[in-house]
Amino acid sequence: MYLLQQLLTQSAAAFPHKRAVLCKERGLSYRELEETSNRLAALLAAHGVRRGDRVGILLNKSIEGIVALFGILKAGGVYVPLDPASPASRLRSIINHCGIRLAIASGPQLERLLAEGGDALPLKKAVVTLAGDAIFGVEQIPWHDLERHGCAPPAPEVCGASPAYILHTSGSTGSPKGVVISHLNALTFVEMASEFFAIAAADRLANHAPLHFDLSIFDIFCAIRGGATLVLVPEALSAFPVRLAEFLEREEITVWNSVASVLTKLADQGALDRLTLPKLRLVHFSGDIMPVKFLRVLKRFMPAAAFYNIYGQTEANSSLFFRVPEQLPREAWKIPIGSPFPNFEVFAVDEAGEVVTEPGREGELHVLGATVALGYWNDPVRTAAHFSPDPRNPASHARVYRTGDLVRLDAEGNFVFAGRKDHMVKSKGFRVELDEIEIVLNSHPGIRQAAVIAIPDELTGSRIVAYVSHAEGAALETADLIGLCGAHLPKYMIPERIICRPTLPVTSNSKIDRKALEREFLP
Repeated sequence: MYLLQQLLTQSAAAFPHKRAVLCKERGLSYRELEETSNRLAALLAAHGVRRGDRVGILLNKSIEGIVALFGILKAGGVYVPLDPASPASRLRSIINHCGIRLAIASGPQLERLLAEGGDALPLKKAVVTLAGDAIFGVEQIPWHDLERHGCAPPAPEVCGASPAYILHTSGSTGSPKGVVISHLNALTFVEMASEFFAIAAADRLANHAPLHFDLSIFDIFCAIRGGATLVLVPEALSAFPVRLAEFLEREEITVWNSVASVLTKLADQGALDRLTLPKLRLVHFSGDIMPVKFLRVLKRFMPAAAFYNIYGQTEANSSLFFRVPEQLPREAWKIPIGSPFPNFEVFAVDEAGEVVTEPGREGELHVLGATVALGYWNDPVRTAAHFSPDPRNPASHARVYRTGDLVRLDAEGNFVFAGRKDHMVKSKGFRVELDEIEIVLNSHPGIRQAAVIAIPDELTGSRIVAYVSHAEGAALETADLIGLCGAHLPKYMIPERIICRPTLPVTSNSKIDRKALEREFLP
């Protein structure tokens, strides 16, 4: 098997009448998902989509979103999920950078995207799931036009090395960076994870992550490969832990996969003592550090579930795992990120260039193998900086991804997360480059200096706080600065607090003393 869409075709042949995807009261069987995505692929081909073309998906979580990604893949395209909650300026930046000429969107979201500056975009066509007003310069193709096309998809010459999707993460230069994942990259991970976790037709996988978040790859493609049912978690439920817990029980979820911060809120505020969850067999958490005290609560109320800490990056998929023991030692306070999945190669290199093999030593984590991404879209300099030859054998053709994560080995051979080499942090499971926020704040004419720090938080991973000093004679209003951030950054990157000071502390070499700012939040 070489292509992601073949996972659906095989399961549609094996389980034609079984429910493939469910969203609230709506659902599609495997045959319906296969045929509808085939029709979409034919429609896209009729409107000029060819092998390698990037096609945007600008939809809230929905059945149409799942149809869209399979339809794009079957047309030979590369799907580029766009976060509907992101500022329009950020979305336009991605569309320009990826050269997206056609998108699948709802009409109102398309209108917001094009309200300002839309005439400068390469986007000329959009398949709309919900009609909007006429938009000059963009041809709107109604979703119901799918019915005019047959169920035989086009047959583009796509191979395993061809790009399948591009996911965007926060970038230190002020612009999001697009990670290019091939069919082989994704399939290598999906095949391994499906086998390792025994995902089968009897499973019901909750899809909590949105399409633009890399956790969705496990949910969607492992479910489809196994002939399981993919149950889309309504986006609003994350804000209401009790309703989220009731969703788990009502939908008889067997496999849960989310960032740790969602589970900590579930443990802390979900009233789990009122529920029974006998069918929940797997709980995966990642993205943030899971406080052990909340993990103990979850294990008490989810007794049939095996708990796994999953470590990975968009650039290399998930590569490490740690299975939480049935009985957590009383003295346990931090969960390791674990050891490599079967047939994965992960190692750490210290500052001297030596591979870390002894407990207690620290080094930067490197990932090698078929899951390592092709690189960053249209960014050879950044690609060369993070994807490089294997340092243990530079003459080989093997490529490694340098994660930037610092780790050390424990006595059992597990990697333990020890920090970052740069200013990237995790907040609510999302990667946040603090430099990107500083660039936005420094664009304000009244700001002389800006420094953004992350304060550890057991519920969200990190709270983002910004310090700014004003230029002489300038008056800064916090509301204006929040509005500036909101116009250029996704919601999860907007600082929780912005603190204005006449000056910011500096170190002996005249750099902003971020450690001094962080100490202000120490108890």
